[in-house]
Parts: sequence; structure tokens; C-alpha cells
Amino acid sequence: MAKWGRSFLHIKTSDVVLDLGCGGGRNVQYFLTKAKKVYGMDYSKTSVDIASSVNSEAIRDGRCKIIEADVAKLPFEDESIDIVTAFETIYFWNDIEECFKEIYRVLKKGGQFLICNEVSSMKRRDVKKLAHMIEMEVYTPDDLTKMLGKLGFNFEYHLDRKQQVVFIARK
Repeated sequence: MAKWGRSFLHIKTSDVVLDLGCGGGRNVQYFLTKAKKVYGMDYSKTSVDIASSVNSEAIRDGRCKIIEADVAKLPFEDESIDIVTAFETIYFWNDIEECFKEIYRVLKKGGQFLICNEVSSMKRRDVKKLAHMIEMEVYTPDDLTKMLGKLGFNFEYHLDRKQQVVFIARK
């Protein structure tokens, strides 16, 4: 799914990429093959440790930094990031609209924001069960369209046959 999601990005070698909810660091590792600088960020210290280990060489070279932080308070300057990605993570963000405002703030004009989710509706029985077991919010394409549009993003989205969704929003 991540490969499908990444296929919608236009990455230049001069780009700075921020992967939110970087987990084990595999998407960070991929972005390092395409962009000059990559940041990985996660709320979980364990994920930060794993992603740091996976990308240790690029960290030593100064091309990568993995940080523990909250999406609602991004530790980056205004308009300093070319591409922001969120793979399978927005389900867990508190105050998602505030998080989207922060992403808009740090994106450069013309920057890209990618959301890639396996789940785009609560219609599937397995999703309903999972959402009740863990604190998880499922956002439909309509939900995301309203929130991103209100902030001024231009966007498009794609659904595959499994109803997995990719949103690509541009500032």
C-alpha cells in the first residue's frame, strides 16, 4: 500500500521530506533514495528508536533526523518542508484539524501532503470491531475533503478496489 501511495508523489532530489508517524522507518528509508533531506517523526519513543536504527547511516551523514514529537506542534519553521506524508497514522491524531493546520504551516508554497490509509469507511465489519478495540478515528474521503478544503489545500484523492485511499493535497 505504501508503494501505491508514494506513486502519487513527485519527489525532486532537492526536496525536504517529513514522514509523520514514521513507525519503523521504512518509508523514511525509501525517501532517502529520492530526496536530499528526510525527517521522520513519531509520537512513540519505541518507533523513533527503531526508525533511527534502520536509518542510522543517513543520520550519521546528516541527511536524516528522526524525532519524537506531536503532530499538533510540529517543531519546524514555517514553509520549510516540501513534502509531508502520513501513512496509516491520521486515525490516531488528536484534534486532526489542528494537525492539518500545522502541516499547512510548515509546507512550502506548492508543497505536497500525502495521506495514505488502508481504511476509508466504517462499513467493513472488521474496521468497526478494530475501531472499538483501540482509540481510532476513521475519516471518509468526504471528511478529509471538507477539512483540507477549509484550510486552502488543492487536492485529489484515489480509492482502490479495497477502498484504500490516497489523498494528495497541495498548498
